[in-house]
Amino acid sequence: MLKGYAIKRNVYQGADGVQSESLSQVKTFDCKDEAEAVAANCGGRVVNVRRPLERQRKPTRGNQLWMKQ
Repeated sequence: MLKGYAIKRNVYQGADGVQSESLSQVKTFDCKDEAEAVAANCGGRVVNVRRPLERQRKPTRGNQLWMKQ
């Protein structure tokens, strides 16, 4: 699981300063201290963000391509 922090106000604000309504689109802070400092400046609160790691898929063999169609 990837772990990070975001700021919650009326919308979510990520480490890049971009605001988004969806938590899944936010770039997270790696350090909680940085997130707390930004939250104190903008009047927001720190939110824990946990995202699962993406699974790596096995390559499809030539004789299995017909099943995907």
